[in-house]
Amino acid sequence: MPAHSLPHATIANANLIHTTLIAAGEAAALYILSRLLFVWALQAVATSHRDGGPVLKFLRLPGNAIHEFSHAIGYLIGGYTVKRCQLCIFDKAGRGSCVPGGRWSPFALPWLATGLAAMLPLIGGVLALRLCSNLLGIHLHAPTASTTGLAQALVGAVTTAFHSLDPWAWQTYLFVYLGFSIGAELAPSTVDLRRSLPALLVTSLALILTIIAFSRLPVASPARGAFERGMSGALTSITSLVQFGLLATGLVAAITFLPAAVLRVLRG
Repeated sequence: MPAHSLPHATIANANLIHTTLIAAGEAAALYILSRLLFVWALQAVATSHRDGGPVLKFLRLPGNAIHEFSHAIGYLIGGYTVKRCQLCIFDKAGRGSCVPGGRWSPFALPWLATGLAAMLPLIGGVLALRLCSNLLGIHLHAPTASTTGLAQALVGAVTTAFHSLDPWAWQTYLFVYLGFSIGAELAPSTVDLRRSLPALLVTSLALILTIIAFSRLPVASPARGAFERGMSGALTSITSLVQFGLLATGLVAAITFLPAAVLRVLRG
């Protein structure tokens, strides 16, 4: 059946599902890129000391602060207080931590609060990257959410952004430092990811059921129209945000991966 003859409802639902899958795939790609930046480039400066050494702590500090404070915000939104929030420079193991306290809301659900706290650094970190680029005048133009061939478009955007950097401006080096630190700390840790799985599964199931429920309403229903417009707008905003994160993190990865490789070779 040609696309123009399909019911509007079918096309709208297909678009929502397609956009949702794009957002999920891009978030997964950002997670992988952030982990690579942390494990390969950032860890290249780590020493044998259990906290990684002062250089590693210096590089991690801005990103780790945003990471841990994002955890704290997640717990607070989820209905729990924060007992302790410790940055990597004060942690003997050099990791940093955020420990929830008791409930402040009678409606708090432990698994939901834990999942929200685990995933919020990804969003908080990208927002921080965007703020840094705006304040420092580093103009990054990510492809729009509707761009086809996104991987190729992002490579082109990273290349364009790299050539636009001014090597004589201090803002460039401050952005690379902050972008490197924040980008490497975007991804949830392995423990965070494991803790977030129940919330992710429940949220995904609830989203699917909600889309199905609204798809059963009449096409002319105001509730259905409002849901489709709101859902489409939210997904487009999320996708655009994640694409900016991919661009900013990809840019600092392109700048730091080769020096990290050289450092690893020199250190044996």
